[in-house]
Amino acid sequence: MSFNSPWLLWALFAASVPIIIHLVNRWRHRSVPWAAMEFLLRAARETRGTKKLLHYLILALRVMAVAALVTAFARPLLGSFFGWGSSGLNEVLLVLDRSASMDARPDKTSSLRDAIPPLVESTFAQLGHCRLSLLDSATGTVTQIPAPEALADLTVSKTTDGGADIPALLQKAIPYLEESGAGKTEIWIASDMQASSWKPDSPLWPGVRQRLAALPLPPSIRIMALRDRPESNRGIRVRQAQVNNGKLVLDLEVLRQGFNPNQPEDVPVQLSVDNASTAATLQLAGENTSIRKEIPLPQGKESGFGFVALPHDDFIRDDISFFTFAPRPLANILIFGPSGEVGKTLSLMSSPPGLPNRKATMPGNTREVQSHLASQSIVVWYGPPPRAEMEKKLQTFIEEGGLVLFLPDDTEHGTRHSFLGVSWGATEAAPPEQYYRLETWDRQRGFLRDGSDQTPIPANRLRAIRRKPLLGKYRTLASWDDGSSALAQVRAGTGSALFLGTLPRYSWSNLADGHLLLPLLQRMADRGAERFSSSISLRVNDASLPQSATDTPVRLDNAQGSHPSGSPADTAGVYRLGAQTYAVNRPWTEDMPDQITDEKLHLLLPEASISSMQSAAEAPSLVQEAWKLFLFFSLSCLLLEALLCLPGHTAKLPSPTTRP
Repeated sequence: MSFNSPWLLWALFAASVPIIIHLVNRWRHRSVPWAAMEFLLRAARETRGTKKLLHYLILALRVMAVAALVTAFARPLLGSFFGWGSSGLNEVLLVLDRSASMDARPDKTSSLRDAIPPLVESTFAQLGHCRLSLLDSATGTVTQIPAPEALADLTVSKTTDGGADIPALLQKAIPYLEESGAGKTEIWIASDMQASSWKPDSPLWPGVRQRLAALPLPPSIRIMALRDRPESNRGIRVRQAQVNNGKLVLDLEVLRQGFNPNQPEDVPVQLSVDNASTAATLQLAGENTSIRKEIPLPQGKESGFGFVALPHDDFIRDDISFFTFAPRPLANILIFGPSGEVGKTLSLMSSPPGLPNRKATMPGNTREVQSHLASQSIVVWYGPPPRAEMEKKLQTFIEEGGLVLFLPDDTEHGTRHSFLGVSWGATEAAPPEQYYRLETWDRQRGFLRDGSDQTPIPANRLRAIRRKPLLGKYRTLASWDDGSSALAQVRAGTGSALFLGTLPRYSWSNLADGHLLLPLLQRMADRGAERFSSSISLRVNDASLPQSATDTPVRLDNAQGSHPSGSPADTAGVYRLGAQTYAVNRPWTEDMPDQITDEKLHLLLPEASISSMQSAAEAPSLVQEAWKLFLFFSLSCLLLEALLCLPGHTAKLPSPTTRP
């Protein structure tokens, strides 16, 4: 417990006054033997225990009344999380969610983020001497705040167009707490509780809980839950932008929340190409609407940039989506492994007849592979894993943004050598007349995602009679019906390696039918070719954003006027760095309104205290004065003491009568 006037606590010695008076009164009386009183003493001895208990109770009430009165004058602080104010608190580490969804304005005036600075300021005014540090989701670094009043105007506290990763932020907070040695510390997490930011299924959570508990002085955790949402909202995304027959073809998706899904509506939209805007109308129905919009282009124009914007509502950051377009670069696909049926199938799936901008090559040895590696979009490697110099070259290729698909060799035994920590076990065969069936895969993102019209790829048609289990640490993209991994991914640098558990050979599986392999290879080729494109699309604060030691990104679009501010690390827009033009958008997960529940939150952080807030105007202080509570307690003690001091009821004796 902390106090606004702690020096007044010295007056608690006054609580001993009733005890001193009681002892003095005891010393004033002396026992004098008197035979005539023995009878009365024996009669009173039966009730002496009850009277003594009553006297001690009255004495205790007097002591508590004085102590509570002194405590009330010291103005104690009571926490708003139904806990006591922080006594002796040395530092508060504020973990701030700066994701795009924190800019929502449920009350139509102030954003969710705007509720945080006044709350922190009012709380620190009552905490006394305490240091404030900020760990924000955009930079991922700790900033020392000179004064709570400065928090509202600091750039590192503003909302961005990016996302948030709460478990990753807490993981970064632990080394800071270990090194700071600040003493008693509390972690305050300010967030809109969006499930995509809290990532309840993240593998980081067990380690975070364990490391926090292992600190010499484990910090208390308080969560400022800003759960309010606008009553209605529209958001727009550009799924794809490409040139076809002299027209710019935009695949759009509009999301509606809080509207009657059975009631269609016409919504105006602003279409901008190379900063030349036109107006159009979109017909919306249901919660999600997919629309294809065609815009005529000047003759010979093949590349450019632009944005699509809806009218502003109470969440403006999802009202706009940026895009770039350019001719697709040639996707070079290198296939390496033993000659035979598997290589031919992979070559056909990588570069199908009639599909432009695809070129598959099959070098005969690793020396040729190394000489062609720099110009490749993806590499498909089947057979024994790479060794020695080839392994190093492939790992560098991946770290620089390349993609590699590995398939097992056609042997019964497993592989002893691993690549990026992943290897194959011994061959497993399905029981007679049975198959291994592909059952689940990531339909929301990645190479196996649904199409722009929400149609899933037919991956569930994959059947295998032989497979090799994957060993090591990886992220599963697709699973067999028994739960084991069929397709896995390992990230390294800005690229990744994928591992498939079966072969496109009918003695192994029907992978050669293309239900999974064809869309997988084509999407990998498109992603890999983006490295060589002059026009790409990325996410705000993406790890794969173009970097330069000498140049800074220049914003090209005029969505925020002729001189827009911001950088790709925090603001959506179209940027140019050197010869490369790229669109940067908010993560699509920011459009998902799902929130983490308090029950799930208590599983992730069992000791955390949760305070729900609605807006900046209604945000309560984290600590409140409790002097009224102690004053009421003091008066209650005095009232009860007075009742106990009342004399007992004495029966009235009948008056004697005289005889006539």
